[in-house]
Amino acid sequence: MPQIELQNVTKYFVNERKKRFAAVDDVSITIEQGDFVFLIGSSGAGKTTILKLIANQIRADSGRIWMGDQEVTKLRYWKRSAYRRMIGQVWQEASLIRKKTIRENLYIVQRALGVKSKAAEENTTKALALVGMRAMGERYPFELSGGQIKLVELARAVICNPPVLVVDEITANLDYDTSWDIMNILAEINRCGTTVIMATHAKQFVNVMRKRVITLVEGRVVADVPKGKYGEFK
Repeated sequence: MPQIELQNVTKYFVNERKKRFAAVDDVSITIEQGDFVFLIGSSGAGKTTILKLIANQIRADSGRIWMGDQEVTKLRYWKRSAYRRMIGQVWQEASLIRKKTIRENLYIVQRALGVKSKAAEENTTKALALVGMRAMGERYPFELSGGQIKLVELARAVICNPPVLVVDEITANLDYDTSWDIMNILAEINRCGTTVIMATHAKQFVNVMRKRVITLVEGRVVADVPKGKYGEFK
């Protein structure tokens, strides 16, 4: 059974001219447990919208989305929060609490999910070590660089070991070395069994890592290249 499946999914938005358009248009995608999938395409192609549909941040207007044997598109309101906990999420917009230290940011999210205090402390230390930020735990977000903030957000996203991680343009506006650090961490997270779905414009990483690549144009899937198959994405 596939881990994630989108069946003929469409999502509409209204543009600044108050005209409805399909950000995602009749998309069908199957993602297996442990896959690493890149979503590529120009701005507005539908990459972020697909991630938000998978994470249940927004609802599809038509079609069906499945996580294993659970139909996400039919989740009752009170079940959506529990579902979202299964999806680690890193979005383009920074979302750390500025007046809390890095350790506190990671600790708080676990306590909100019901993790006991001692376990939350241990998980925080492990997560910071995973992203090379263990020595930064007592700093505040405003003391960190853009790359360091992304590393902390990545640590927060995986701190409770979600089976799926969605990542939206995590290397945008970062230097080359920091971007590669993040990509290597994502590869390690994936090797440990987490399914990773990443929207990106960074074709240099896509070409080197040779993972599955789905290309979107105007909300439609126009190519789906399997893992390891040779191809230069420009």
